[in-house]
Amino acid sequence: MAYIKIFPIKVTDKKALDYITNPDKTDEKLLVSSFGCSPETADLEFSMTREMAKKNGMDKGDNLAFHLIQSFKPGEVDAETAHRLGQQFAAEVLKGKYEYVISTHVDKKHIHNHIIFNAASFVDHHKYVSNKRSYHKLCRISNRICLENGLATSMPTGEKGKSYKENMEYHRGTRWKAKLRVAVDKAIWTSINYEEFLQKMQLAGYEVRQGKHLSFRAPEQKNFTYMKSLGSYYTEENVRIRLAKNRSKVKTPKHLSREARLYINISTYVTTGNREGFEHWAKLNNLKEAARTFNYLSENNLLNYEDFRQHVSDVDASVKAADQRIAHITSELSTQKVIQKHCDSYRLCRKVIEDCKSAKNPKEYRSKHLAEYQLHDSLKKELQDLGVTKIPSSEKIQKRIENLESEQAATVREKQKLQKKQKTLDIIQQNFSVLLDAPEINSDLLSAKREPVSVTRDK
Repeated sequence: MAYIKIFPIKVTDKKALDYITNPDKTDEKLLVSSFGCSPETADLEFSMTREMAKKNGMDKGDNLAFHLIQSFKPGEVDAETAHRLGQQFAAEVLKGKYEYVISTHVDKKHIHNHIIFNAASFVDHHKYVSNKRSYHKLCRISNRICLENGLATSMPTGEKGKSYKENMEYHRGTRWKAKLRVAVDKAIWTSINYEEFLQKMQLAGYEVRQGKHLSFRAPEQKNFTYMKSLGSYYTEENVRIRLAKNRSKVKTPKHLSREARLYINISTYVTTGNREGFEHWAKLNNLKEAARTFNYLSENNLLNYEDFRQHVSDVDASVKAADQRIAHITSELSTQKVIQKHCDSYRLCRKVIEDCKSAKNPKEYRSKHLAEYQLHDSLKKELQDLGVTKIPSSEKIQKRIENLESEQAATVREKQKLQKKQKTLDIIQQNFSVLLDAPEINSDLLSAKREPVSVTRDK
């Protein structure tokens, strides 16, 4: 469980950076790392980025930086794990746009991370906005990372409509009302009268109590939940109205695809006594869906089941490869933007140093520009660590970034096309066995007119 605090730094960020990188608190600085800057010169690099932001008209607000504290329960994680989770948290929150220094303090019973990041972005020079909405976003990211790593969640996420008791149930993973709404909706969609609705709720594992107000209780729930407490849409009166509509029109979830809506709940038609109408409808629609399946398999030369399975596997592998490519491009793009920022800063420092040659009093000049001299050496080392030994031109770096952004966008589009094909193949895969096991359908398909299938056409 991680607790999050954030507050702005308005006076000096150097003192705060010196505090969080204290060797006595960070295992001799072994638990200190950074992004887009060096921990030793972070305040100077922050300042230079803010100056660039000011030149670009982005000097909004008086915040120099922000100080994030991420605290864990005593004994919950070790120092290395805490530092890794802090790095993941900072990377997801700041998205590679803000320089930051992160340190893990082990001088207290509860291990905690300090993250100090620049108020101005070195990518677009926009200032970070800290408010209730952004704080809740931090909490949501922190909660998700905790869940992914087997830790409990603790931070508020800004969701409305929960009582204190329900909010505690939410943190314990129960959320009785949310689960009950889902169960009620599902039961209503597949029922046409009140009695059938109650039976479906019992089959779902709920205990039913019909007193003055209808209420339900899940197997592990202590108290009954009144339907009226779920909202006006779930009152007993509205439930009966929704059920009444099902008698003349089959109720299906709106988010389902057109293909999924072709298959309706048999029990609904059977209960209405309209067996003949259902059988006629089902025959037409099943044949139509079978024809779509046959057309796709025929057009793609996949009538052999093993070929089809290999086709599905190839598409799945292509999606994974696209994911890996996107991750690689994103990482490289982030690195290039850091290199661009370092090169811009290095050129400014280099110019200051070269101007020393024409200064009337070189000693006084160097004393006045001590920060630029210090930053020049630090940036040179950081660039060398990134594999840059010769400073490229601004145009060359920008061109490289634009090419990566273009490649990233193209790969994302390709992944979306592949995912669309995956959805189509899921439907085809479900129908493939039907084709094999239904010779009477196959005989109809052989004489059917083959038309292009819109749901399987990829552009």
